[in-house]
Amino acid sequence: MRYITLLLLMLMPFSLLLGYELVSLVDTPTAGILQKGEVQVSAKIYRDNGILIGSSVGIFPRFMFGISYGGENIVGNDTPNWHERVEVNAKYRILDESPKVPAIVLGFDTQGQGVFHKSLKRFDVKSKGFYLAASRNYLLYGNLGLHLGTNYSLENKDGQENLNFFAGIDKSIGDNLTLLVDYDVALNDKKAKVDGLNEDGFWHRRGNGYLNLALNFRFTDFVSVKVVAHDILQNNRLTNGADRAIIIDYNMKF
Repeated sequence: MRYITLLLLMLMPFSLLLGYELVSLVDTPTAGILQKGEVQVSAKIYRDNGILIGSSVGIFPRFMFGISYGGENIVGNDTPNWHERVEVNAKYRILDESPKVPAIVLGFDTQGQGVFHKSLKRFDVKSKGFYLAASRNYLLYGNLGLHLGTNYSLENKDGQENLNFFAGIDKSIGDNLTLLVDYDVALNDKKAKVDGLNEDGFWHRRGNGYLNLALNFRFTDFVSVKVVAHDILQNNRLTNGADRAIIIDYNMKF
């Protein structure tokens, strides 16, 4: 079943190019959405030989839906550590951007960042869960996008259930390169409040939040590659320099 799910995600049919709209930064959502009939297929390679495959589609003019699935130790001779379930995401645009107001979306996303830890039912960086995000774009030697949001994650078995906040920017550099920066305050991921997970335990965080950086190279009108550095502030004490990843995105219309 797991291999069939990955195969279906990779072989989803599409044929015609559609205009590109930024739906996420590095690890945080924007108020951008896929238009009706637009498909985005993503493949992410991350630490511990992890591979994550995802696909999202614009179902209605203001609504998009997607799924993702993956695991660690996929490449190599170790036993693959498949995630327990297929993760889902959905986004509805409440308000379109205008000269007076930003675009605003209401969304839900169960896909976190990094390794999934079955004992606590959470990823290294928690999924956003329910979120509200706003985005505003400006013409400044290309495009400059400003993004702000709040979220409540359902990954709270560690006793941390705080409302969280995130923000980010994107800045185009020429025609084919975009700088992406986002910051997750991580109010829900500081110090575990359950027995056995104290300051000396695996889940100790430094309280710095998660600062992420990526360069998005757009090689064609429908193919882009992100070179990603997660957790630059090393909020997770196990991070060494940065948690590096590569993300390949395909944006097409079926």
